Amino acid sequence: MTILFKPKAYVARLEEVAKAHRWTIKYLSKCGDVTRPWLQRTATLGPAAPSLYLSSGIHGDEISGPMALLKMLRERDFFEDFNITIFPILNPDGLAQNVRVNADGIDLNRDYKNTKSAEITSHIEALKTLGKFDAAMMLHEDFEGTGAYLFELNDALDSSLGTRIITAMGQHVPIDQRPEIDDFPSRNGIISRREILAKRGNLEDRPEWPEAIYLSVHHTQVSYTTETPKPFPLEHRIEAQIAAVKTLMGALR
Repeated sequence: MTILFKPKAYVARLEEVAKAHRWTIKYLSKCGDVTRPWLQRTATLGPAAPSLYLSSGIHGDEISGPMALLKMLRERDFFEDFNITIFPILNPDGLAQNVRVNADGIDLNRDYKNTKSAEITSHIEALKTLGKFDAAMMLHEDFEGTGAYLFELNDALDSSLGTRIITAMGQHVPIDQRPEIDDFPSRNGIISRREILAKRGNLEDRPEWPEAIYLSVHHTQVSYTTETPKPFPLEHRIEAQIAAVKTLMGALR
């Protein structure tokens, strides 16, 4: 059964929680009559705290990420020790229609190099006002996935982190054990930078950039793109996404 996602209702709940928990709310360009808030909050430790970037909702048929972020935001102290930036709803038009692309048929997660969409133009303008992050995580789903997997671009944190993240996700959904995922070699659900480079060459040379490459070039040495399997119950996928974020935060601490 398809679960309908209502972007305006989601944004209203998000704004309510953010205002109650002292988040700074800013906005990307609107999509029709739907606003696209993004959130920032400074840790009580100030600049010395780790900086973390999170995003979701760039593909409209992937709802566990936005729902997971809202659930985390409802816990007042969840991000207390972090300087945190969150872009929770990048593609409301796609989310409203339960389709991957935006209203113009553009895959927004391929639009960060030769940008065509208003959505990503606005996102890049916001990113240019931000500095470096200690790590980033983008929350995605795979509509035909058999289990959780992730793409790992990690040049700064412990090399075992990807294994710890996928193991945490595996407490809620199966881990995708296919030896090849999306044409990339995969080991226990992890597609590493080494495998990505061996298959596609230098990240910067790709003709189309996803969000992860843009962030890797301009903002962070550590990024993870999580993928939960849509055939499994939504509540399990949400908990898998939360487990991934918690594990990354634990490593940054």
